[in-house]
Amino acid sequence: MNSWRPFPLIRLAIPFVSGIIAEGYIGAVTDKTWWFDALLVFLFLVMLILPVVMRSYRFRWITGLVVNCFLLMAGYEIAYNQRPENDPDFLGKSPDGLFIATLAEPPVTHTSWIKVILEVRFRHENGKWVRSSGNAVGYLKFKPGVQSLYYGDPLLLRAGFSEISDNSNPDSFNYSRYLKNKGISHRVFAESYSWRVIGIKPWGVVRKLAFQVRDRLLNILRENHVEGREFAVAAALLLGYVDELDADLRNDYAAAGAMHILSVSGMHVGIIYIFLEFLLGFLNKSKPGRLIKALLLLILIWFYAMITGLSPCVLRAAAMLSLPILGKSLKRSPNIFNIIAASVVLILAMDPLLILDVGFQLSYLAVTGIVVLFKPIYDMYVTSIWFPDKIWSIVAVSIAAQIATLPISLFAFHQFPNYFILTNIFVVPLSSIIIYSGILVLVVGGIPAVCLLGAKVLIFLIWLLNSILHFIEQLPYSTIRGVYISAPEMILLYVIIVSFFLFLTRRKITFLNLSLIAVIVLFMNVLNFQVQRLRSSRMTIFNANREALYMFSSQDKAIVLYTGTTRNSPVFKGRNHDMVNAVMCANGIQYRRDYWLQSQDRPYEIAKSYVPVMKSGNYIQFSGCRIALLSSSIPRGLKKSLEVDLVIITGNPKIIIDDVVKTYHPGHIIIDATNSRFKTRKWLREADGSGVVCHAVTEHGAFQKEF
Repeated sequence: MNSWRPFPLIRLAIPFVSGIIAEGYIGAVTDKTWWFDALLVFLFLVMLILPVVMRSYRFRWITGLVVNCFLLMAGYEIAYNQRPENDPDFLGKSPDGLFIATLAEPPVTHTSWIKVILEVRFRHENGKWVRSSGNAVGYLKFKPGVQSLYYGDPLLLRAGFSEISDNSNPDSFNYSRYLKNKGISHRVFAESYSWRVIGIKPWGVVRKLAFQVRDRLLNILRENHVEGREFAVAAALLLGYVDELDADLRNDYAAAGAMHILSVSGMHVGIIYIFLEFLLGFLNKSKPGRLIKALLLLILIWFYAMITGLSPCVLRAAAMLSLPILGKSLKRSPNIFNIIAASVVLILAMDPLLILDVGFQLSYLAVTGIVVLFKPIYDMYVTSIWFPDKIWSIVAVSIAAQIATLPISLFAFHQFPNYFILTNIFVVPLSSIIIYSGILVLVVGGIPAVCLLGAKVLIFLIWLLNSILHFIEQLPYSTIRGVYISAPEMILLYVIIVSFFLFLTRRKITFLNLSLIAVIVLFMNVLNFQVQRLRSSRMTIFNANREALYMFSSQDKAIVLYTGTTRNSPVFKGRNHDMVNAVMCANGIQYRRDYWLQSQDRPYEIAKSYVPVMKSGNYIQFSGCRIALLSSSIPRGLKKSLEVDLVIITGNPKIIIDDVVKTYHPGHIIIDATNSRFKTRKWLREADGSGVVCHAVTEHGAFQKEF
């Protein structure tokens, strides 16, 4: 018997998703897309005709091949058409002028600016409005007379959009890639006089209504004195509003392994579904009633998904719940794996870029892990006593989800919560009670006394949750941090997990051999990394928030040079420390010494027998590379040529790139983060004219060179 037969939707999802992934790697196959569309139509017609023409069972593989080719090409075509830069009216082709754009997300208000996500729709050209497309993050200066902005509001603005460049540091969060994965390619800064709300019909009326409902529900919490961290957690748990979560609170939840609680996910949607199922249970008595109930459930669940912002986790949960709701109304019971596959295809057909979203990947891996691994883990301990059984079921779910998401979590977040089982034992039941309490507060918002009492219970429960998680985060060795693995290593970990599970369930030695081979390859890869680290030296010039921050490393040691007003300046703390620590962890560097650039000490006395860094005045030598620090203008009377390999421009000096080239003859010019944006862009233009390679860390990200 064909083992794939019970899972037809999985067989259809695989080529479709493969086509989307292929588009991300190979991009456009041709500038002319009409023949590709024609081929898709041809394959579709062949797919319809073949079952009629070829009725013989032995030719079924031909039909299957055509179907798979069609789905592969359909996935590719959908992904290609959804990429903003492939649109002929893409914003990046004409980024300056007068535009009409709408707010694609609710705005975030700061002290004097409003941060918005803009969906550009029209551009004024030659006296008429023409179509334009693209998404941008905008920073709008407060405008007198404008009280507030809402999702869907149309704006008229005159501005120049600039492409979001990758100015990230190595092994740190890449904000530009994060935005581009969401289809946001540009940014714009608009003064108060260059934008205004215009009186035309807003876009996205239904979603606009959903966000208005969310704002009203948030106000109910505020009116009943839910404040501070309790409000931040309640808003995130119930409504997906995360703008008021502070860094310390996020750190407590992340370190304890409970970050999934702060984002509305499948558990939250499931609780809402159970609540609605109970309320609408009276409609089960007749067939029309069941159909009405199914329709109401679908509308309310998707409306709740819109209220919470349509995050990937919520989309997955809403899509997966929709199919059983429809099946139940028709007295059908679809297979869970087919439901997962169908929801993947449905969501990616609407937004193929979601396949790059870590939240989307984690959501599906977690639910697949729970479906596959929960029962084998749960069956390892059997008891008829209610309380231990419930605790063990929570533990089994936690272990199943953690196994399924472990490799990608290490790859994306570089940390592992050691006490995740302890966390979930408390968090899962307590967060469920909080959600039900929160629903009660929001439902009875019109009854002040009952609502206020419910709010006090809600505040206490959230305080208890925060206290428990903070206690777990403070436990010794609560989190393993600084775990950096590559994409091939992540894939090898999944091969090990899947093949070993198949060996345990199928009892075939082939799967054990595959698992052992993957383990050997993984260890060889780690060993190769260690050998390469011992052989290489590396220089990194960071994009360090208007400060000079340079690191020179050899084997497992590093010297860090930094600027600041004093030796103990807070410059080398916080974010700067984190970015240096990330590079150290990713490259296996265990020891570090810091050196203040303004110090009069002899640096070689610090670096002797440690890292081969020599500094004399404004000159540095590292692994045979000669570096000049150019922090002031070049003396006019200087005629002697000083040849170096690299020039680092620092401190915003008054210089011209041609003079730098004539004096130093560098192979590369680096503009560090201490220079103004105006001068940085001026020097980049001059460097283009001079033909010298120039790298600005504020525009292009940190500079790295291996020796």
